[in-house]
Amino acid sequence: MIISIIDDHTVIGESLKIVLSTYYPDSTINYYLKTAHFLEDSERGQVDIIILDLLMPDQAGLAFMEQYRQEFATSKFIIVSALSDAHMIRYTLRLGADAYVSKEESLIEIKHAIDSVMSDNQYLSTNIRKSLVDHILVDEKVVFHLTPRERQMLNQVCSGLTIKEAAYNLKISVHTAQEHYKNIMKKFKVNRTADLIVFAIRHGLYYVN
Repeated sequence: MIISIIDDHTVIGESLKIVLSTYYPDSTINYYLKTAHFLEDSERGQVDIIILDLLMPDQAGLAFMEQYRQEFATSKFIIVSALSDAHMIRYTLRLGADAYVSKEESLIEIKHAIDSVMSDNQYLSTNIRKSLVDHILVDEKVVFHLTPRERQMLNQVCSGLTIKEAAYNLKISVHTAQEHYKNIMKKFKVNRTADLIVFAIRHGLYYVN
């Protein structure tokens, strides 16, 4: 079995490689800091399992997974992420992830995930299952009255664009773009762009690609 770990946090990636080497001594386990490094590997077509962080600096995890799956459909993807909101989990599974494990959990969860997906079963770690159950049990009826233009502005900001860049893309003035941005912040009751993005993802208003 060949396992590839792709995570931009070296401590996490190297630690995971060492631990998995003890669980699967007969397997080949490789660690990559970037998706680009993985794609450069001549043996990438033989990979059985790819353990992937969602938020990579060179390419978003989900975009990489979709791209790779077009060429190698049989590889299993185990997502390991700090993002554990229900909307993000469901979206990731719909795109074809075989397992989802929270970074807040012990490494034994990843072993469980590997064993499960190699038996052609889907796997969700303990915290991830709890997140989904909590979302189902809590009837959170939150209505966000965003105008069509505000929704466009939200998508631009969450995509990492500045107010000026968003204004250019939407063909509106910078002043108008700032007003839309301020209105969204007020409606979401947040004060920072980072909090705005997290809020949007958590409530299914924006998905990380």
